[in-house]
Amino acid sequence: MSGNRRQRGFTLLEVMIASAAGMLVMLPAVAMMLRVFTWYDDVQSKLALNRHARETIDIIGNGARLTSNGNDATPNAYGIRGRRLAPSGALRSNYRLQYSSNNLTVTPDSFGAMQVTCTAVAAPLPDCASAGQVKTVEGWVGEDIGVNATTRSVASRTVEVMLTITDPYTAQRSDYPTAATERYRTAFTLNRDETDP
Repeated sequence: MSGNRRQRGFTLLEVMIASAAGMLVMLPAVAMMLRVFTWYDDVQSKLALNRHARETIDIIGNGARLTSNGNDATPNAYGIRGRRLAPSGALRSNYRLQYSSNNLTVTPDSFGAMQVTCTAVAAPLPDCASAGQVKTVEGWVGEDIGVNATTRSVASRTVEVMLTITDPYTAQRSDYPTAATERYRTAFTLNRDETDP
């Protein structure tokens, strides 16, 4: 055996070049992975907005059944489709739906109250009037629900409903809080001929 055997391995320069090349390959992959997480949050927020809009529109249009009885001795809170006149008054309280019919009130899909501080006009919530204003939020209804039973009505039998849904969680932490809000419009027919209970 010869004592002059050449050692095998990498030099420090080769290791540094290989590390730099590996980092150049991994950097775009890590950036893409972080972007995918952001996309995932955006998609989850949009899905939540659409789900809450469907639930709210369903209750306003079709009503709900409760455990107690109303004026007509049934547990039905009649939606617009089961009424003679469009609902009047405020349809939200602290950002949650508050729908009343047949002397019953439905307040679905609410959560524990949280305080949201406005950062600017219409940010992070659509009805923020100025920066520093504090709002108590218990639901997803971003602005007062509009019910138009006059100018957009057909033969006084249809009602247009304008609805704004806001994801308050995403709106607070997003760089673009308006992306956490969607506006919806729909129309319902008043089908009841007798007086509303």
